[in-house]
Amino acid sequence: MRFILCGKNDAAVESLEYLLEKGDEVWAIGVAGDDGRDGWQRSFKGAATRLDVPFDQPRRLNDDAFVKRLHDFGPAALISIQYDQILKGNLFRGIGCPCLNLHFALLPRHRGVAPIAWALFSGDAEAGVTLHHMVEGIDAGDLIARKSIPIGREDTAREVYDGVSAAAAALFRESYPFTPALLAQRIPQDEGAAVYHKAGDFDFSKRRIDWGRPVEELHRWIRAMIFPPMQWPETGLDGRALRVMRLHGAIGPAAAVPPGTIVASSPEGIDVAAVGGVIRVTGIEDSSRPNVAPAGVAASIRAGDRLG
Repeated sequence: MRFILCGKNDAAVESLEYLLEKGDEVWAIGVAGDDGRDGWQRSFKGAATRLDVPFDQPRRLNDDAFVKRLHDFGPAALISIQYDQILKGNLFRGIGCPCLNLHFALLPRHRGVAPIAWALFSGDAEAGVTLHHMVEGIDAGDLIARKSIPIGREDTAREVYDGVSAAAAALFRESYPFTPALLAQRIPQDEGAAVYHKAGDFDFSKRRIDWGRPVEELHRWIRAMIFPPMQWPETGLDGRALRVMRLHGAIGPAAAVPPGTIVASSPEGIDVAAVGGVIRVTGIEDSSRPNVAPAGVAASIRAGDRLG
């Protein structure tokens, strides 16, 4: 069989490897920023080069001339995994095969961008991945299958992302070879339950922790921001720039001190007052002293200190 696989990162690489193990012919389509070098995730371009798979990075996937090339390849399906271009109606009409997407959320919740961060910040009990038919609306096509993972009270965005990425690769394998019988199991999305997030709705550039926020909301926001090596929430103490890397799941009772005040400190962590409760930070790094372990950083902070 022939498949067109559009995407990036580990889930796309694992899916490509699986198709080749099955003896299928694949045309790989990558994102513009993929230079072939592995980073914190594997490069889709690098994997295609290593596996001798035809690879393209079109500036405009929806151009009629490129759509004709896709059609002439004779694919059984086009599957998108974290691909960054929006597929349009002329492609759906002209390609001659089903177009499917693996979206890193449990649709209809968290359509659009940053679904992992939004699942954490919204207090969802689980995250996951959805295989769905693609239409011109963003992540709005009929559902085919979903796979979920639980979100724990201490889980960070990076940890949830890694779990969802693994679930996406597993769902791809379970759905293969994308038979007509499977694709006919179309479940319309409940538009009343749909939640859509556009670029910029979750501002990852604003990383400074505001200890004056309500404690439950702040606990979720901090965990949603922890995504090494991309970003982490930051705070300050006496000119030191501190990175918060992990929180305890339980929130302590409110303390009669200003927000940001250190209520207690030990090598195991620091307890910081917020509005309505206390957050225990169990992983903290000092950006000016990268060789100091989190326990050493925590031990250097004293009760009564106040984070900026």
